[in-house]
Amino acid sequence: MPPPPDDTKGVQDWLVVPVFFATNRSYAGKNGSVDYSEDENLSGLLFGVKNVVVPYPVRSPLDVKTEERMQWQRLKVDHDAKKLHPLAPPPDLCFIRNATFTRDEMVGAFDAYRKRSGSKETVVFVHGCCATFDTSMLRAAKLASHMQVPVLLYDWVSPKGFSRYLQNETLAEQTVDGFLSSLGSVQKILGAHNMTLVGHSMGAIILDQALLRRKPHGNAQEPQKFNELIMSNADTDGKTFLNHADEFAANAEKTRIYFSRSDDRLRASAFAHGGFKRLGSPGSLATPLAKVPGIEMIDITDAKTNHELPFWLVSNMHRFGNLGPVKDFTLQKQDTGIFDLKRTTSPLAEPSGLQ
Repeated sequence: MPPPPDDTKGVQDWLVVPVFFATNRSYAGKNGSVDYSEDENLSGLLFGVKNVVVPYPVRSPLDVKTEERMQWQRLKVDHDAKKLHPLAPPPDLCFIRNATFTRDEMVGAFDAYRKRSGSKETVVFVHGCCATFDTSMLRAAKLASHMQVPVLLYDWVSPKGFSRYLQNETLAEQTVDGFLSSLGSVQKILGAHNMTLVGHSMGAIILDQALLRRKPHGNAQEPQKFNELIMSNADTDGKTFLNHADEFAANAEKTRIYFSRSDDRLRASAFAHGGFKRLGSPGSLATPLAKVPGIEMIDITDAKTNHELPFWLVSNMHRFGNLGPVKDFTLQKQDTGIFDLKRTTSPLAEPSGLQ
């Protein structure tokens, strides 16, 4: 998957956002820096926090009090934004310093940050295919700035380049157990009902398989429900997911699946998988999926985000149950039960920083 599209044109307002993470990549930092390679760390997961600079979220309402409680720093840049390195903000603008942790230190530090933020809720984000550590951190930080709650990134080895797609798919399947173990550790502290899980692209495979393994066996007690499950541009087989969609959705109070009819990556993925539709571009499978109790299917084709996360839409639907203050789109429920995002104004009217 390529890096997020350049949404820096005309942007002057930025946020410095700390992202906590668990990764199975090998440490590649120098002189204490927080950086990771595309090689797997064979001894298990590594943990840390790193500050990232992202554009101010235009379409998701954000006030000064929220910035303060989240310990974000507003940054105004009047010169060429390309000179601003998103993964290297000035240390004096970081309320939380970049650091690496042990597993126990990570859980404690993240919980302390959550408490200081005044937020009961946490978002766990699983990124997609062919993404470097830096690319995944950028997406996690953008998600945090829109959702306005602490975000924990689960970062898995995903060698960049679409030519390594099949390798990524196998690596995603191999990391399911590690993800489920980390999820369990966080859940013990935070409680599932305070957690929202987001799977983007191939990250949906990890989220899907992990939650199916979470189901009770025999007389075991039903697992506690998560607040919401979000699958965006999901690069997993649509028919296979439909076969167990009710079991997946049983893990949460609400499940939202964001799909598109014009996603180039998923079109290529479907071709590579024998022509079978992917969940993030499900074709006729969208209608039966929309009839599964607890699932909302949201057609984001008109957002023209292609394979990128529709950050503002995911956030506003989660926070308000609707589009929030956004006026250049409407959300219409069709007879099929599918929610269809429709543009009401010209694309030329979009504000900068729309991602």
